[in-house]
Amino acid sequence: MLRTGSLLSILLLAAGLVGCGSQGGRTIYTQGANADPVMGTAPESGTYQLFTTLRPNPTTTVKLKEGETLGFRKTDDGRMVGVAGNQTVDLPKGTAQAYWKLKKEQ
Repeated sequence: MLRTGSLLSILLLAAGLVGCGSQGGRTIYTQGANADPVMGTAPESGTYQLFTTLRPNPTTTVKLKEGETLGFRKTDDGRMVGVAGNQTVDLPKGTAQAYWKLKKEQ
């Protein structure tokens, strides 16, 4: 039983490490499920991608200019959404963490 528990712990740790760091680009804002919403602005013009720990591919991709709104907010009914400029993206129920990344241009 101890061996199974140790293996499960290692797998969960590995899954957590893959999250934010596995995609290219620079993480700008990170939102935890139970944390206060993080809201700010795009630090520079470019392509921003929204990722969650549930999916390895971006939930959405948007082009923003420096200073446009970027981050996360809660809706009136308590759901968390990603915000980029004038767009909002519902985060899937059960999302433990979400993050906006500035995509590296080739």
